[in-house]
Amino acid sequence: MGAATVTRQEILQQAIRQLEVAGIPDARRNAEWLLCEVLSCSRAQLYAYPDEPVKAAQQAQLAALLARRLRREPLQYVLGYVEFLGLRLEVGPAVLIPRPETEWLTARLLENLPTCRPLRILDVGTGSGCIALAIKHRRPEVQVYACDISPEALAVARRNAQKLGLEVVWQQADVLAEDFPTQIPGPFDVMVSNPPYLAINEAETLPPEVRAYEPPVALYAGSDPLRFYRALARHGQQLLASGGQLVCEVHAYHAHEVVRLLAAQGYSEVMLENDLAGLPRIVWATWSTSEA
Repeated sequence: MGAATVTRQEILQQAIRQLEVAGIPDARRNAEWLLCEVLSCSRAQLYAYPDEPVKAAQQAQLAALLARRLRREPLQYVLGYVEFLGLRLEVGPAVLIPRPETEWLTARLLENLPTCRPLRILDVGTGSGCIALAIKHRRPEVQVYACDISPEALAVARRNAQKLGLEVVWQQADVLAEDFPTQIPGPFDVMVSNPPYLAINEAETLPPEVRAYEPPVALYAGSDPLRFYRALARHGQQLLASGGQLVCEVHAYHAHEVVRLLAAQGYSEVMLENDLAGLPRIVWATWSTSEA
């Protein structure tokens, strides 16, 4: 055995120290994730065999991954994937990293989907495809459509669908365009969206992982944080079947404004739901074409 032999426990501690010095939040968990990825083992296995030697090639691989994380590249991009409602999805700089809030929104939507009839669902601004694919995975009989303005994001979503063997109709489309409804074959029973909702002046308040690496087109609404909700409300009037639902993730600070906007646009049963942290994060609204 050469002098360069390093054990799992030793290299883990070295990685933790490097991450702590760089000010990386949750340094230990980050180091564990990266080392488990390199060793193709679980966290339990990592700690069950602390004295197992780490091969030179594995040490080099870990060093390369650590270098990326030390530059504040998001852990999910470094790993190349994220877990979302039991699905492993590819993520990278072309797509927003799915947040727990979006996972919760999707779970709540799945809980509320009718089971008594065929459904058609549109995911607007699909990114990695997380919402669309989770719906198709849990409810394979549902016809799921998904769109995004970014061809690079759609390429990631399509790869995720192919790997998972899930059939979703993908469409490049800009929800801010006036002709958006002509590009998507409605009507739909549900339109769901986690649109960009950060004002551009919020950029400096974001952690470097978000500000420097995640795609601005998926983050920022510009100077008007309600910009995308106005478009969704307008297009929903044409794309939703009577009695169809518009379901949106919202910025907690602007949640009540979105509720007022949808009510003013003629939607009924407009409701705001708090997430598990007690913050208002989901808006539900119903579109009816007549009072009959």
